[in-house]
This record gives sequence, structure tokens and C-alpha cells, in this order.
Amino acid sequence: MQKFQVNPQKFRMRTAVSLLFLLLLGALFMPGSAAAQTKSFYWERFDVDITLLENGDMQIVETQVLNFSGAPFTFGYGTILTGSAGNNDNITNLELREGDLLYKESSSNTPGTFEVSRSSNEVRIDWYFEPALGQHTYTFSYTVEGGVIVGTLDEGSGDQIFWKAIPSDHPGRIQNSTVTIRLPEGVEPQRYTDDGTYLVEGLAAGNSNLVATEVSGDGRILTYTLLEPLLPGQAFEVRVQFPHGILDIATPRWQARQQNADVYGLIGLVLSGLLFIGGPLTIVALWYTRGRDPETGLIVPEYLPEPPSNLRPAVVGTLVDEKADMRDIISTLVDLAQRGYLSISENKAKNHVFTLENSSRAGLRPYEAQFLTDVFGSTTERKLSDLRYKFANKLPRLRTMLYDELISEGLVDRSPDKVRTTYAVVSALIFVVAVIAFIGLVAILPEEAAYVGCCGAAALGITALFAGVLGRYMPNKTAKGAEEKAKWDAFRTYLKNIETYENLEQAGALFEKYLPYATAFGLDQSWIRKFSGVPHAPIPRWYVPYGYGPYYGRPTTSGGSGAGTPALPSLDSAASGMAGGLESMSAGLTRMLNSTASTMRSTPPSTSSSSGGFSGGFSGGSSGGGGSRGFG
Repeated sequence: MQKFQVNPQKFRMRTAVSLLFLLLLGALFMPGSAAAQTKSFYWERFDVDITLLENGDMQIVETQVLNFSGAPFTFGYGTILTGSAGNNDNITNLELREGDLLYKESSSNTPGTFEVSRSSNEVRIDWYFEPALGQHTYTFSYTVEGGVIVGTLDEGSGDQIFWKAIPSDHPGRIQNSTVTIRLPEGVEPQRYTDDGTYLVEGLAAGNSNLVATEVSGDGRILTYTLLEPLLPGQAFEVRVQFPHGILDIATPRWQARQQNADVYGLIGLVLSGLLFIGGPLTIVALWYTRGRDPETGLIVPEYLPEPPSNLRPAVVGTLVDEKADMRDIISTLVDLAQRGYLSISENKAKNHVFTLENSSRAGLRPYEAQFLTDVFGSTTERKLSDLRYKFANKLPRLRTMLYDELISEGLVDRSPDKVRTTYAVVSALIFVVAVIAFIGLVAILPEEAAYVGCCGAAALGITALFAGVLGRYMPNKTAKGAEEKAKWDAFRTYLKNIETYENLEQAGALFEKYLPYATAFGLDQSWIRKFSGVPHAPIPRWYVPYGYGPYYGRPTTSGGSGAGTPALPSLDSAASGMAGGLESMSAGLTRMLNSTASTMRSTPPSTSSSSGGFSGGFSGGSSGGGGSRGFG
């Protein structure tokens, strides 16, 4: 036999999934024996003989010489992976010998018998023998169908045997091992060049230097010899490549599935990549083309000192942030009070009372008329506490009417709320499709390409996330709406920084006039705070803190002041009551609308534990075979 060298860097193999051939020999400890605690074994020899048949099947014979010590060993078991997991189509013709004793296939579990059971990707062997100590030799033989990796006629390609003769998870030391591959007549390994080395390789523990490799003169017999003991955790695998087409070997079923899986995987990864990039980009493009307000070219000053149009505060608040939230509802209450439709007073119990001052609905917008109906019903007076838990179900209709108001004013084409809802539904549907796609693709694709289902589902999931997030910003305005927003933003700047533009001592009248807009903009608390220290700033005529009598056009007297003297308190004299009262009124109404159990800040605390507030809402390959060995 001639010696040869291997150049593994030039080894060409077809791409294959890493596979494992597993043969596990188990152990049964005899109970009641102290020696059972010291049982041990090792392999004196572990030889594997592989004969390649002309049809591509491999006849494998394993000769294992074991040395048992301690208590006797009585049975063993093992598994051999099949299909893509083991790089073979099937394991057949299983035989087991111990010397001259041929084990019989039986389910009796008696010494000298073995039993074979099969599943979709595994063959299991259980065998039983007389109690064994010392040296014993077991010989396994079986046929591997479809165990050759079939190449092509391309230069550098070829058919190959790539077999893990001894797996890494054997539980004992293997002192010596020889693996032999016998090729059919007329078949010899490929060479790198005409006078170069053969395309063969032997690896022990991942190192070719631990294996001596020889080839016979005619090239048909290859021998791989272990140069030092193989320890647990170390594998011994062999490989040989020969020209494609010399033998009429059909592509194994597992390899065909793997090749199809590679195609499916490539297509799936490309489509997933396109979806991963294209899906979010499509959502972003929709926002860019449909979600942004149109450019108007209007030049607006930094601030505007008065309302730029006759839009009511709640409509302005809804236009600016495209949301009909609680501060818009509260601004409607303040606006209607300022216009004389209702008044707000505080009684001795620190409860606010709403009184209907004008029952006519003439000149009111639909949402304003509905608001008065929701608050008062058929009465003319309503305590704020009476609305607790009874107003929240009115909010959806009021919000819808505010969105309809934007449409009727030509400020938007579609209800912002419906736009957000549409994209939320689209996001949910895409997510459902992602889940269905994941389940469906994993079910129909080959096992090796099942990861495509994960990639596709992940790409759809990212798209769903983008649709859900950007959908909140998809509502947009018409050109008129965009111009109105720009102007009202300038007016908001004026209200927010009014002390910069006005002398507050001379602008006290602006407090009540612009309070509804400050409420719609979420500036009500800072607005009250700024004017609370201004001397003689009049308190709104529609608000009566506790301790002051009604003065809506009806002169009243304060004790000791003399008849006919109007009792009109200034804002600074009622600042604490006004600031606390209005803030509590706003927060309390929101708490009530959210069905909380807390009361307004000016009333005794509630017994509820919850609270609320006003907010704005072989080119590479893997070996077959493998497994583990053990006895007990």
C-alpha cells in the first residue's frame, strides 16, 4: 500500500447540512452491589469497514473490542439517525454477532436477542446478552442506503463518502481504531492534479495529523489509522471523493430534499429580504405621500395676538394635534360658559354645579348642542358629582362630531380617527398574516428550509410594526387645514408667552376672553397662574367660587357694603380658589369621564384607591454517520 498526503484546503465538497450518525450502547447496573459503583469500560479496538456497492449503498461492519470491569454488563441500546439528520435514506439488514453467536431479532428481551424500532428520522436497537466482564467483541453490520453525496460533472466536483465513523460523544477511551473504505473495481479517488495527492482525508479530533492515511496500489482500498487514543468528546471521521458518473448512483432522497431546500431557502431569503426592506419602506412612502400636511407657502408671523379665524376652541384643539381629546371637551365647557350658555358655581360642600343659563340651541355647532344635552339632559342644573360614571359613554359621539366638524370646515378630507383606526387594523391584519405564514411555511417547506418561515414571518412582523407606529401619524390636513394650523400655532405661541408680548396689568380682560383657547391648547393651568397675580383682573362672570354670590347681570351686595353695590371679585382676590377650582374642575371632570372614584381637588378625598387627571391624552459538507457508544 502506498502512503499519500492530503491537502484539505483544496477539498471540494457539495454543501450539505451537518449530520450526525448516532449509535449509543447503554448500560444496566445490577442493583444491590457495591461494585456497581465502580463499573467501567473502554475500547481496546474500534474498527469500521465500509464497502461501497456499485448502486451507491454502503455495507458497514463495526468491530468493537471492549474491556468491562466492575459489576457485569447485561444489555445495550443504540440509535442511528436517518434522513437528512443522518445523511442517508435508510438503514437496513441489521445484524449483530458476538463471536460465533448470531443474535436473533425478538422482543423477548432475553440474552442473545435484539429488537429494532423505527421512527421518521431514527432507527433504535435494543439488545441483551449474558452478564459480561473482561474482554468481549461485538460485531455490527448494516447497510446504509443513499449514504453517498452525489456531485456533478463540473471540474473539481465528484461523488464522495463523508462518514463519521466514531462520534464525539462516546463515553469511554478508544485505544486503537482503523477505518477502511473499499471502493468498487475500476473506481479510485480523485487527485488534485495528475501527479498530485488524492482527494481523501482523515480527521481525529479535528486534526488530520492524528490519522495515518494509506491507499492501495490500485486506489480501491483506503485505510485510516488512529495514531493515538481517542478520548471522550473527540470524533473520528473519514472522507474520499471519486469522479462523478463512474458509478450509476442516483441522487439520494435526503440530498434531493436538501438541494430543494437550498433553492427554497435562497428564494425565501431573497423574498424575505425584499419584504424586510420593502414593507417598512412602503409604509414610510405612504406616510411621506399621504401622511404629511401639504406645503402651502404661507408665511406666518412668529405669533398672532388674536384668534386668526372664528373656529371654536375645541375645533382648534382637534385640528392642531388631530385628536379630539379631553382638553378639547373641557374647552367646550369653558367656551359655552363664556358665551353665556351655562355657569359654574361652587357650593359649600366644595362641589361644582353647572347651571343652564340659555336653553336655546340657535347658533350652536352640532357638537356644542350635543354637549349641553349630555351634561344637562332635561334639567337646568347639574352637579359635577352627578356626572360621575355617567358621561364617559358620551365621549365617543362627541369626539366623532368634532372630527365631523373638521371635515365640514374643509380642514381635513377624512376623519383623523378613522385614518388611525384603518392603519391599526392593517397592522393587525399583517401581523395575523405573519403568524399564518409562519405556521404554513414551516408545515409545507422541507425541514431544512423551515427557517424561511421564520424569516418571512419576521419581515411581515416588522412591516406590521411600522404600519402600527406610523399609522398614528398618517392623518393629514387639506391645504386650508394646514394654513389654519400654522396660524393657530402662532396664536398658541402668543398665549404661551403672553407676558413677553403684553403688559399683563393692562391685559386683564384677555384672561377670560382667551381662556377657552388656552384650555384647548393645554395651557389652562399656566394661563390661570400668570393672571392670578395681576391686580384687579376680573374673575370670569360665569364662574362663582364659594363665598361669592351670583352676579350674572344681577347686582348683589356684600355684607356691610351697602345696597346695590355689585360684588364682583377680582381675579387676584379669588386666585387660589380660581386656580385650584378650575384645575380641580378640569382634572375632576376628566377623572369622572374616565370613571374614577376620586373627587375634585376642592372636595373631600374619595375612598377610592384610584385617581385620575386631565391629560392630553463539498464546496463544504458534513459527514454522515456518528453517534455515541457506551455500556453498563
